[in-house]
Amino acid sequence: MREITDLEDLFYHEIQVLWSAEKLLTEAMPRMIDKAKHPALKKNLAHHLAETDQHKVAMEFIVKQFGIDPAGDFNPGMNGIIEEGEKVMSKDATDEALDAAIIAGAQKVEHYEISGYGSAACYAEMLGYTAIAAKLRTILEEEQQADTKLNFIAKSIINARAQGITNM
Repeated sequence: MREITDLEDLFYHEIQVLWSAEKLLTEAMPRMIDKAKHPALKKNLAHHLAETDQHKVAMEFIVKQFGIDPAGDFNPGMNGIIEEGEKVMSKDATDEALDAAIIAGAQKVEHYEISGYGSAACYAEMLGYTAIAAKLRTILEEEQQADTKLNFIAKSIINARAQGITNM
């Protein structure tokens, strides 16, 4: 990692860790999809995996524009969130409780990404990178929508089932 002395350096760092996050997620999400039991959750996760693949490609395009090595700064925060999710998914659990745990883990991921993309878009705007900022804001909106959809599935289906209410 190179030294961070100004907002531009911080922007480059944020772009690298966001690329790292998307790379880690494209590797981890297939396991989440495999472990999920409810069809609505599986479908939602599969849809977001496709978006995540697109986000990784978009971040690769951005780093190339600036001549930044995308792998120059590993993302320990996202790695930790994924490790926590893997640990929970390996526990002996009912299908319903496992689905609720997968949603909770996925929402932790979304909240982390929302923070990162929001900061990166703000930095890009302040640095005058208007087109990059617009792309980052589009990804931010997709992450926010993913969180909203997960929240809806949790509240309308999964959490009640995990609680033992079976008429949902």
